[in-house]
Amino acid sequence: MEEKLPDEIVVKEKKVEFSKVIAVIAIVMWILVNIFSMVMIAITMDTSSIMYIVGSVDAVVAIVYTTYSIKAKAENMIKLKKIYGYDAESVVDAVLRKEQDCYDTE
Repeated sequence: MEEKLPDEIVVKEKKVEFSKVIAVIAIVMWILVNIFSMVMIAITMDTSSIMYIVGSVDAVVAIVYTTYSIKAKAENMIKLKKIYGYDAESVVDAVLRKEQDCYDTE
């Protein structure tokens, strides 16, 4: 068995997707803001100004999570179509049509 020289070693690095970076940043921001808010509420015993901050960060995280989920669904549908050769949404539509036909015959 030959030893490979350092310049012959192939390193396979998987590139991190930009959407995952944004999702992680949003979740970390959400955690930090909520911890900060809990500490400030405990210190000041006042929630009047902090409730706006927490609400806005929660809204941003909800938008990021929803967008990331939609993107992941689309990517998974493409992967499933490549693997199985058919569109998963068309299968779901066919099943729903079949169930609707069963209800229509009654």
